[in-house]
Amino acid sequence: MRNFVLITCALVLSACQSSDPVTTPSLKVQQGPVQFSIFAEGELEAVKSTPITAPAASRRPQTLAWIKPQFSEVKEGEVVARFDGSSFQLEADESAYEIQKLMFSMMAKDREIDNSKFSFGAESQLIDYEYELAKQFNIDDPLLYTKIEMIDAADNEQFLQAKSDHISNVEKNYEQKSASEVEVLESSKKVQQNKLQMNQASLDALEVKAPHDGLFVLEPHWDGTLPEPGKAVFPGSKLGYLPDLSEMQAKLFVPEVEAIGIKEGLVVTFQLHAIPGLSIKGQVTQVSKTAQPKERDNPIKYFTVTVKIDEQNKQLKPGQRLSASIDVINEAQGLAVPIQTVFREQSHSWVYTKKGKDFVKQPVETGFCSATMCTINKGIEDGDEIALSEPMEGQS
Repeated sequence: MRNFVLITCALVLSACQSSDPVTTPSLKVQQGPVQFSIFAEGELEAVKSTPITAPAASRRPQTLAWIKPQFSEVKEGEVVARFDGSSFQLEADESAYEIQKLMFSMMAKDREIDNSKFSFGAESQLIDYEYELAKQFNIDDPLLYTKIEMIDAADNEQFLQAKSDHISNVEKNYEQKSASEVEVLESSKKVQQNKLQMNQASLDALEVKAPHDGLFVLEPHWDGTLPEPGKAVFPGSKLGYLPDLSEMQAKLFVPEVEAIGIKEGLVVTFQLHAIPGLSIKGQVTQVSKTAQPKERDNPIKYFTVTVKIDEQNKQLKPGQRLSASIDVINEAQGLAVPIQTVFREQSHSWVYTKKGKDFVKQPVETGFCSATMCTINKGIEDGDEIALSEPMEGQS
């Protein structure tokens, strides 16, 4: 067994000694046109438009009952959307019913107060009459009445006076309590009246009308879906818009990982899906500061790029899909190398150029670099041979 292992190791060493030396892959740099473009999908939109929003009278979402189809021609004052008002009508009827109940309660309370005031007044008059009689026929002659009878008469007069004061206090407390109860009923009535007014305002604003003539374009939600009957819409949300077709622009969506070097002023060429033979030019006017996902279940994020169209065309309509090419680099002559040939450390960059049989570290000044290529401004020239990977010791 030991002899077999030794023989095997000897064969392996012999094979290694007889194999060719390992070489570093390389390429020759050639000067020529340098072009780098980013491809993106997008759509057309109007530069100026009149928004069509859901009524703001309601404080809660409303259910869309009907809406005009996409790209419908509308006239000023024409209804473009209608909301379901059944819930508002039920609440309005309930509020009206509660107001009627409160009004009956207030009427009953008024009658109760009037009756109580009459009772207090009658009793107070009776006590005052008895008190006047007691004063008029006061027993204070010791020759005619005993001392006990005179004391009883005096006590009766004091009792009537105290009873009169008590009735006055009870009436005063009752009036204060009744006034508080009436205020509570009035407050409840105002609450129901406010609810009735709010629901009535929502009922009066169920229909959304076009402010002027135009083409009605639906506004997609953040998840890309369009408004449709049965969906809940928050107050003030945008349902659609009436675009100004005289000036259109393109809105592109560039994946976050590919949006390298995009800036204002770059030339864009795009073609409409509906009109394949039409090629349109434009310039980048705005790039979103952050990338956002286009779909709820898709984690890929996109930068939004706005493109100004050089020449307007009557064939351009909002919502038309398009494919675009953004020219990030377009030079007549230059040097471009694969990104893996450029090595970096802090602010220094270099490549390995072949000098004789060996590769030598050569500092370079880079220009634009993408995920696949990098332009070289200084350091190497046309015809130089550079390593595609970092040379190992002993490789040529």
